[in-house]
Amino acid sequence: MEKPSVVRMWITNKNDKEITSEMSESMQAFLSIAIQNGCIGSTFAEDDERIIVYTRWSDEMILEQFRSSEEYKIKEGNIIQSFAAAGFKIPDDILFNSTAKILFSNLP
Repeated sequence: MEKPSVVRMWITNKNDKEITSEMSESMQAFLSIAIQNGCIGSTFAEDDERIIVYTRWSDEMILEQFRSSEEYKIKEGNIIQSFAAAGFKIPDDILFNSTAKILFSNLP
């Protein structure tokens, strides 16, 4: 049986704040490094109230290897700095942060 793939989700309340170019650049750099480390897809999105980041991984072990890497720590630090510079209170503004096993998906 094939190992189930997983998703990592991070949802942050905007509290009437806007995404800055620094936030966008740090998130895009993080997601690019994630792809180089086994991520098979990612999304960076917003609605009126939240910022949503979603990554998909073939299995949790690959995700956890990336999460324990020095590259991850550096890029995560850049994201936190860019959010803090824009007035976000991390971790207080984080609404949801979780890894979940995909039970069904019709995405490739």
